[in-house]
Formats: sequence, C-alpha cells, structure tokens
Amino acid sequence: MKVCNGTDVSWVVPTVQAHAPTVAIGTPSHTWQVVAQGKMPAAHKAMVHAAKAMAATGMAAITDPSLITAAKADLAQRTRETPYVSPLREGVEPPLDMSRI
Repeated sequence: MKVCNGTDVSWVVPTVQAHAPTVAIGTPSHTWQVVAQGKMPAAHKAMVHAAKAMAATGMAAITDPSLITAAKADLAQRTRETPYVSPLREGVEPPLDMSRI
C-alpha cells in the first residue's frame, strides 16, 4: 500500500483533528484575513489550548494502549466498505531529490 500525502494517511492509520477558534466566525479559509488574525493574542491562546488537547490525547494513548486498539478497530469499521486505493500507479515514487542544490 502506497501513501502519497498527508490526507491519505488518515485512510490507513487512525488520526485526530483539533479545531480551535483562531479566527472570527465567517472568515473565509485560505485568505490573508486568516493569516492576519493568526497574529492576534486570542488566536495564540486558542492554539495553546489545541496543543494542550493534542498533547493530552497523545499522553492518554501512550499510557493506555487500549485507546490505540480501539482507534484501529474504529478505523477498520469506518473504512470497511470504502478501503484505501492509492491514486498512484504501482512502482511510482516521488522525486525526493527535487530540492537538492
């Protein structure tokens, strides 16, 4: 099984997403307004809270292996009818030397 990018990872291993109020309601995604609001103290506070939640989740998974087992079982159940299919042909490899100087 070949994984070609970050979004494909969530089809083959359990993942989690954290959402935090870092921008004003109604701000269009992927805009300069999002970037500008990210410099505000409220956005930083929200990011710290999200980071704490992510760290606590990781710590819980490390200290309680049954959570990892349950997450894997949940992923298997969710993807049973729609298994991962790589969009890449067999044998295709990414050009890892593109940024060599």
